[in-house]
Amino acid sequence: MNKKIILRLSNEIGNQMFMYAAAYSISKSIDRNLYIDNETAFQLKKNISTYGLDEFNIISNIAPDKLKFLRLSGYLKRKFLLKLDKLKKVKKFYIEPKNKEKITYFDNKFLKYKFQENLFMEGHFESEKYFKEHKQEIINQFEFKLKNFYSKNKFFKLLTNSNSVSICVRQNRYSEKLRKITSTDIKMSENYSYEQINYIKKSIEFIKSKVPDPKFFIWSNNFNNLEKYFPENQYTHIKNDETLTEGRRPLLDLFLMSNAKHFIVIPSSFNWWGAYLSQNQGKIIIRPSDKNFSTFKINNLDFWPEKWIKI
Repeated sequence: MNKKIILRLSNEIGNQMFMYAAAYSISKSIDRNLYIDNETAFQLKKNISTYGLDEFNIISNIAPDKLKFLRLSGYLKRKFLLKLDKLKKVKKFYIEPKNKEKITYFDNKFLKYKFQENLFMEGHFESEKYFKEHKQEIINQFEFKLKNFYSKNKFFKLLTNSNSVSICVRQNRYSEKLRKITSTDIKMSENYSYEQINYIKKSIEFIKSKVPDPKFFIWSNNFNNLEKYFPENQYTHIKNDETLTEGRRPLLDLFLMSNAKHFIVIPSSFNWWGAYLSQNQGKIIIRPSDKNFSTFKINNLDFWPEKWIKI
């Protein structure tokens, strides 16, 4: 099997996981070897992310230089080649498609296309539909190499020995969009949008009606002022010291999150994978309806799995 898929990785760990899962599944479906370009996107000046999939037991090869995407010096050439490639019947590139609103979606015609021997893939591919056929293989590959180290964390037993419920609250991310639309802070409080808080509160009540003695655990990018909405005498705040995690706090947080029993998720690739990797057979996963996040549109029309409960 000499035919190859070369995947250009970029962005944060949750995004990288979507990209890999889609490329791996597609490589299995069309019988190609998968290679990862883990450099060229991360070398962009505006990039603040780093390659993180080496923390998992993934099955792939790192692409040699000759198979990597054109580097910065070849940006204009690459742009020209992508436009030219669209006119060809046998394609060299597969870039995730977007609709008129520039929102991506699952391309169900992908496997019908004809590709050259080396196929270059780029995009976020944030939909389970790309890899549902190989779901268990993907979950197995996203096993944490440092799970024995992470399981010594003080929150691990609390999560695994209770009817734990994971809640993710993001500060600023959704409220900034509100500012642009309303030019005021009326719908905000301490940078947490009311849409987000109200959705979480409704979801908590739903969980309480379904799960006996639930214990709620909060993850957040900023815990300032969060006490007002989720006081620590009722909710466990997952705060991990970076100095105690050997610089791997995002991976530790993801590991801990995946060991919760149930989930209240927000539009976040990181939070999505925390729920998806959970091995709890009876897990309840709640996700927001569009009206609950009207000011934040997800990047992919097919972002949410069908069985996740919409509130």
